[in-house]
Amino acid sequence: MSEIRQRWRLVFARDEEARYLSHLDAVRLWERAFRRGEIPIAKSEGFNPRPKLVFAAPLQLGMLAERELADIFLAERLAAHDLRHRLEAGMPRGYRVVDLHDVWVGASALAPQLAAADYRMTLCNVEKDDLAAAVAKLKAADTLPRLRRREKRSISYDLRPLLLEAEVRPPDPAAMVPDTIELPPVGLWLRLRHSQNQGSGRVDEVVAALADELGMATRLPPSEDERGVAESAAGPDAGIRAESTRQSSAAGATSEAGFGLERPLLEAIRAVRERLLLAEELETAGSQPSVE
Repeated sequence: MSEIRQRWRLVFARDEEARYLSHLDAVRLWERAFRRGEIPIAKSEGFNPRPKLVFAAPLQLGMLAERELADIFLAERLAAHDLRHRLEAGMPRGYRVVDLHDVWVGASALAPQLAAADYRMTLCNVEKDDLAAAVAKLKAADTLPRLRRREKRSISYDLRPLLLEAEVRPPDPAAMVPDTIELPPVGLWLRLRHSQNQGSGRVDEVVAALADELGMATRLPPSEDERGVAESAAGPDAGIRAESTRQSSAAGATSEAGFGLERPLLEAIRAVRERLLLAEELETAGSQPSVE
């Protein structure tokens, strides 16, 4: 393994051009960017040495991001302006550098420090007051039993401890609302737990739970992690979905089909992961009032 002389924490964004890249494809493009920018990145040991690049958490396919985190380990020291210049010279399309932090080489690994993630999206076909009432019910619940699909098996779990905060907010101005939507769009902001040891919440699971409270169905695309790939999902607009969503929607369609009724559709569009929070950042954020 190359001797590690410097460790940088990269804060980056993922925009429209890269939203449908899988996590593995993104890693390969980042490694190519290091070669293009002639960045002296350290290599791992073994017969197939790989660049020492560690992402904090995979990002769902189809989801945008504003402040993702990754640690890169260098075999030579570089100044911040030099590294930024080299990164921007070879960055994968759809990615951009937001910030850089020089981190002590011996600091704790990045992923185990994660505690939460903030998300926002725009929901369609629902009244603002109805959504606010459904959000309040989820937050007031002691438990929220759900099912999560893992490859060929389903796992029962409690969504409630994974839902740290939820708020109804104005819709995202950048969200492309279909012309067929009659009701004004409504924004939803979520803070979900993201922990290696205590479990991580998913946006699609919260949307599915809200749909159940509202008596609605959802139309969210299938996730890649059901096919054994890193925690991600694919599809237009929302780019998010869980097995619980499919079961909820299918159950509603089946139970009401005999009566000639269709459940109204709760549509989620333009999902964005705003930021990942480390444990110490979550403590600080928790002491501050929310922003409407």
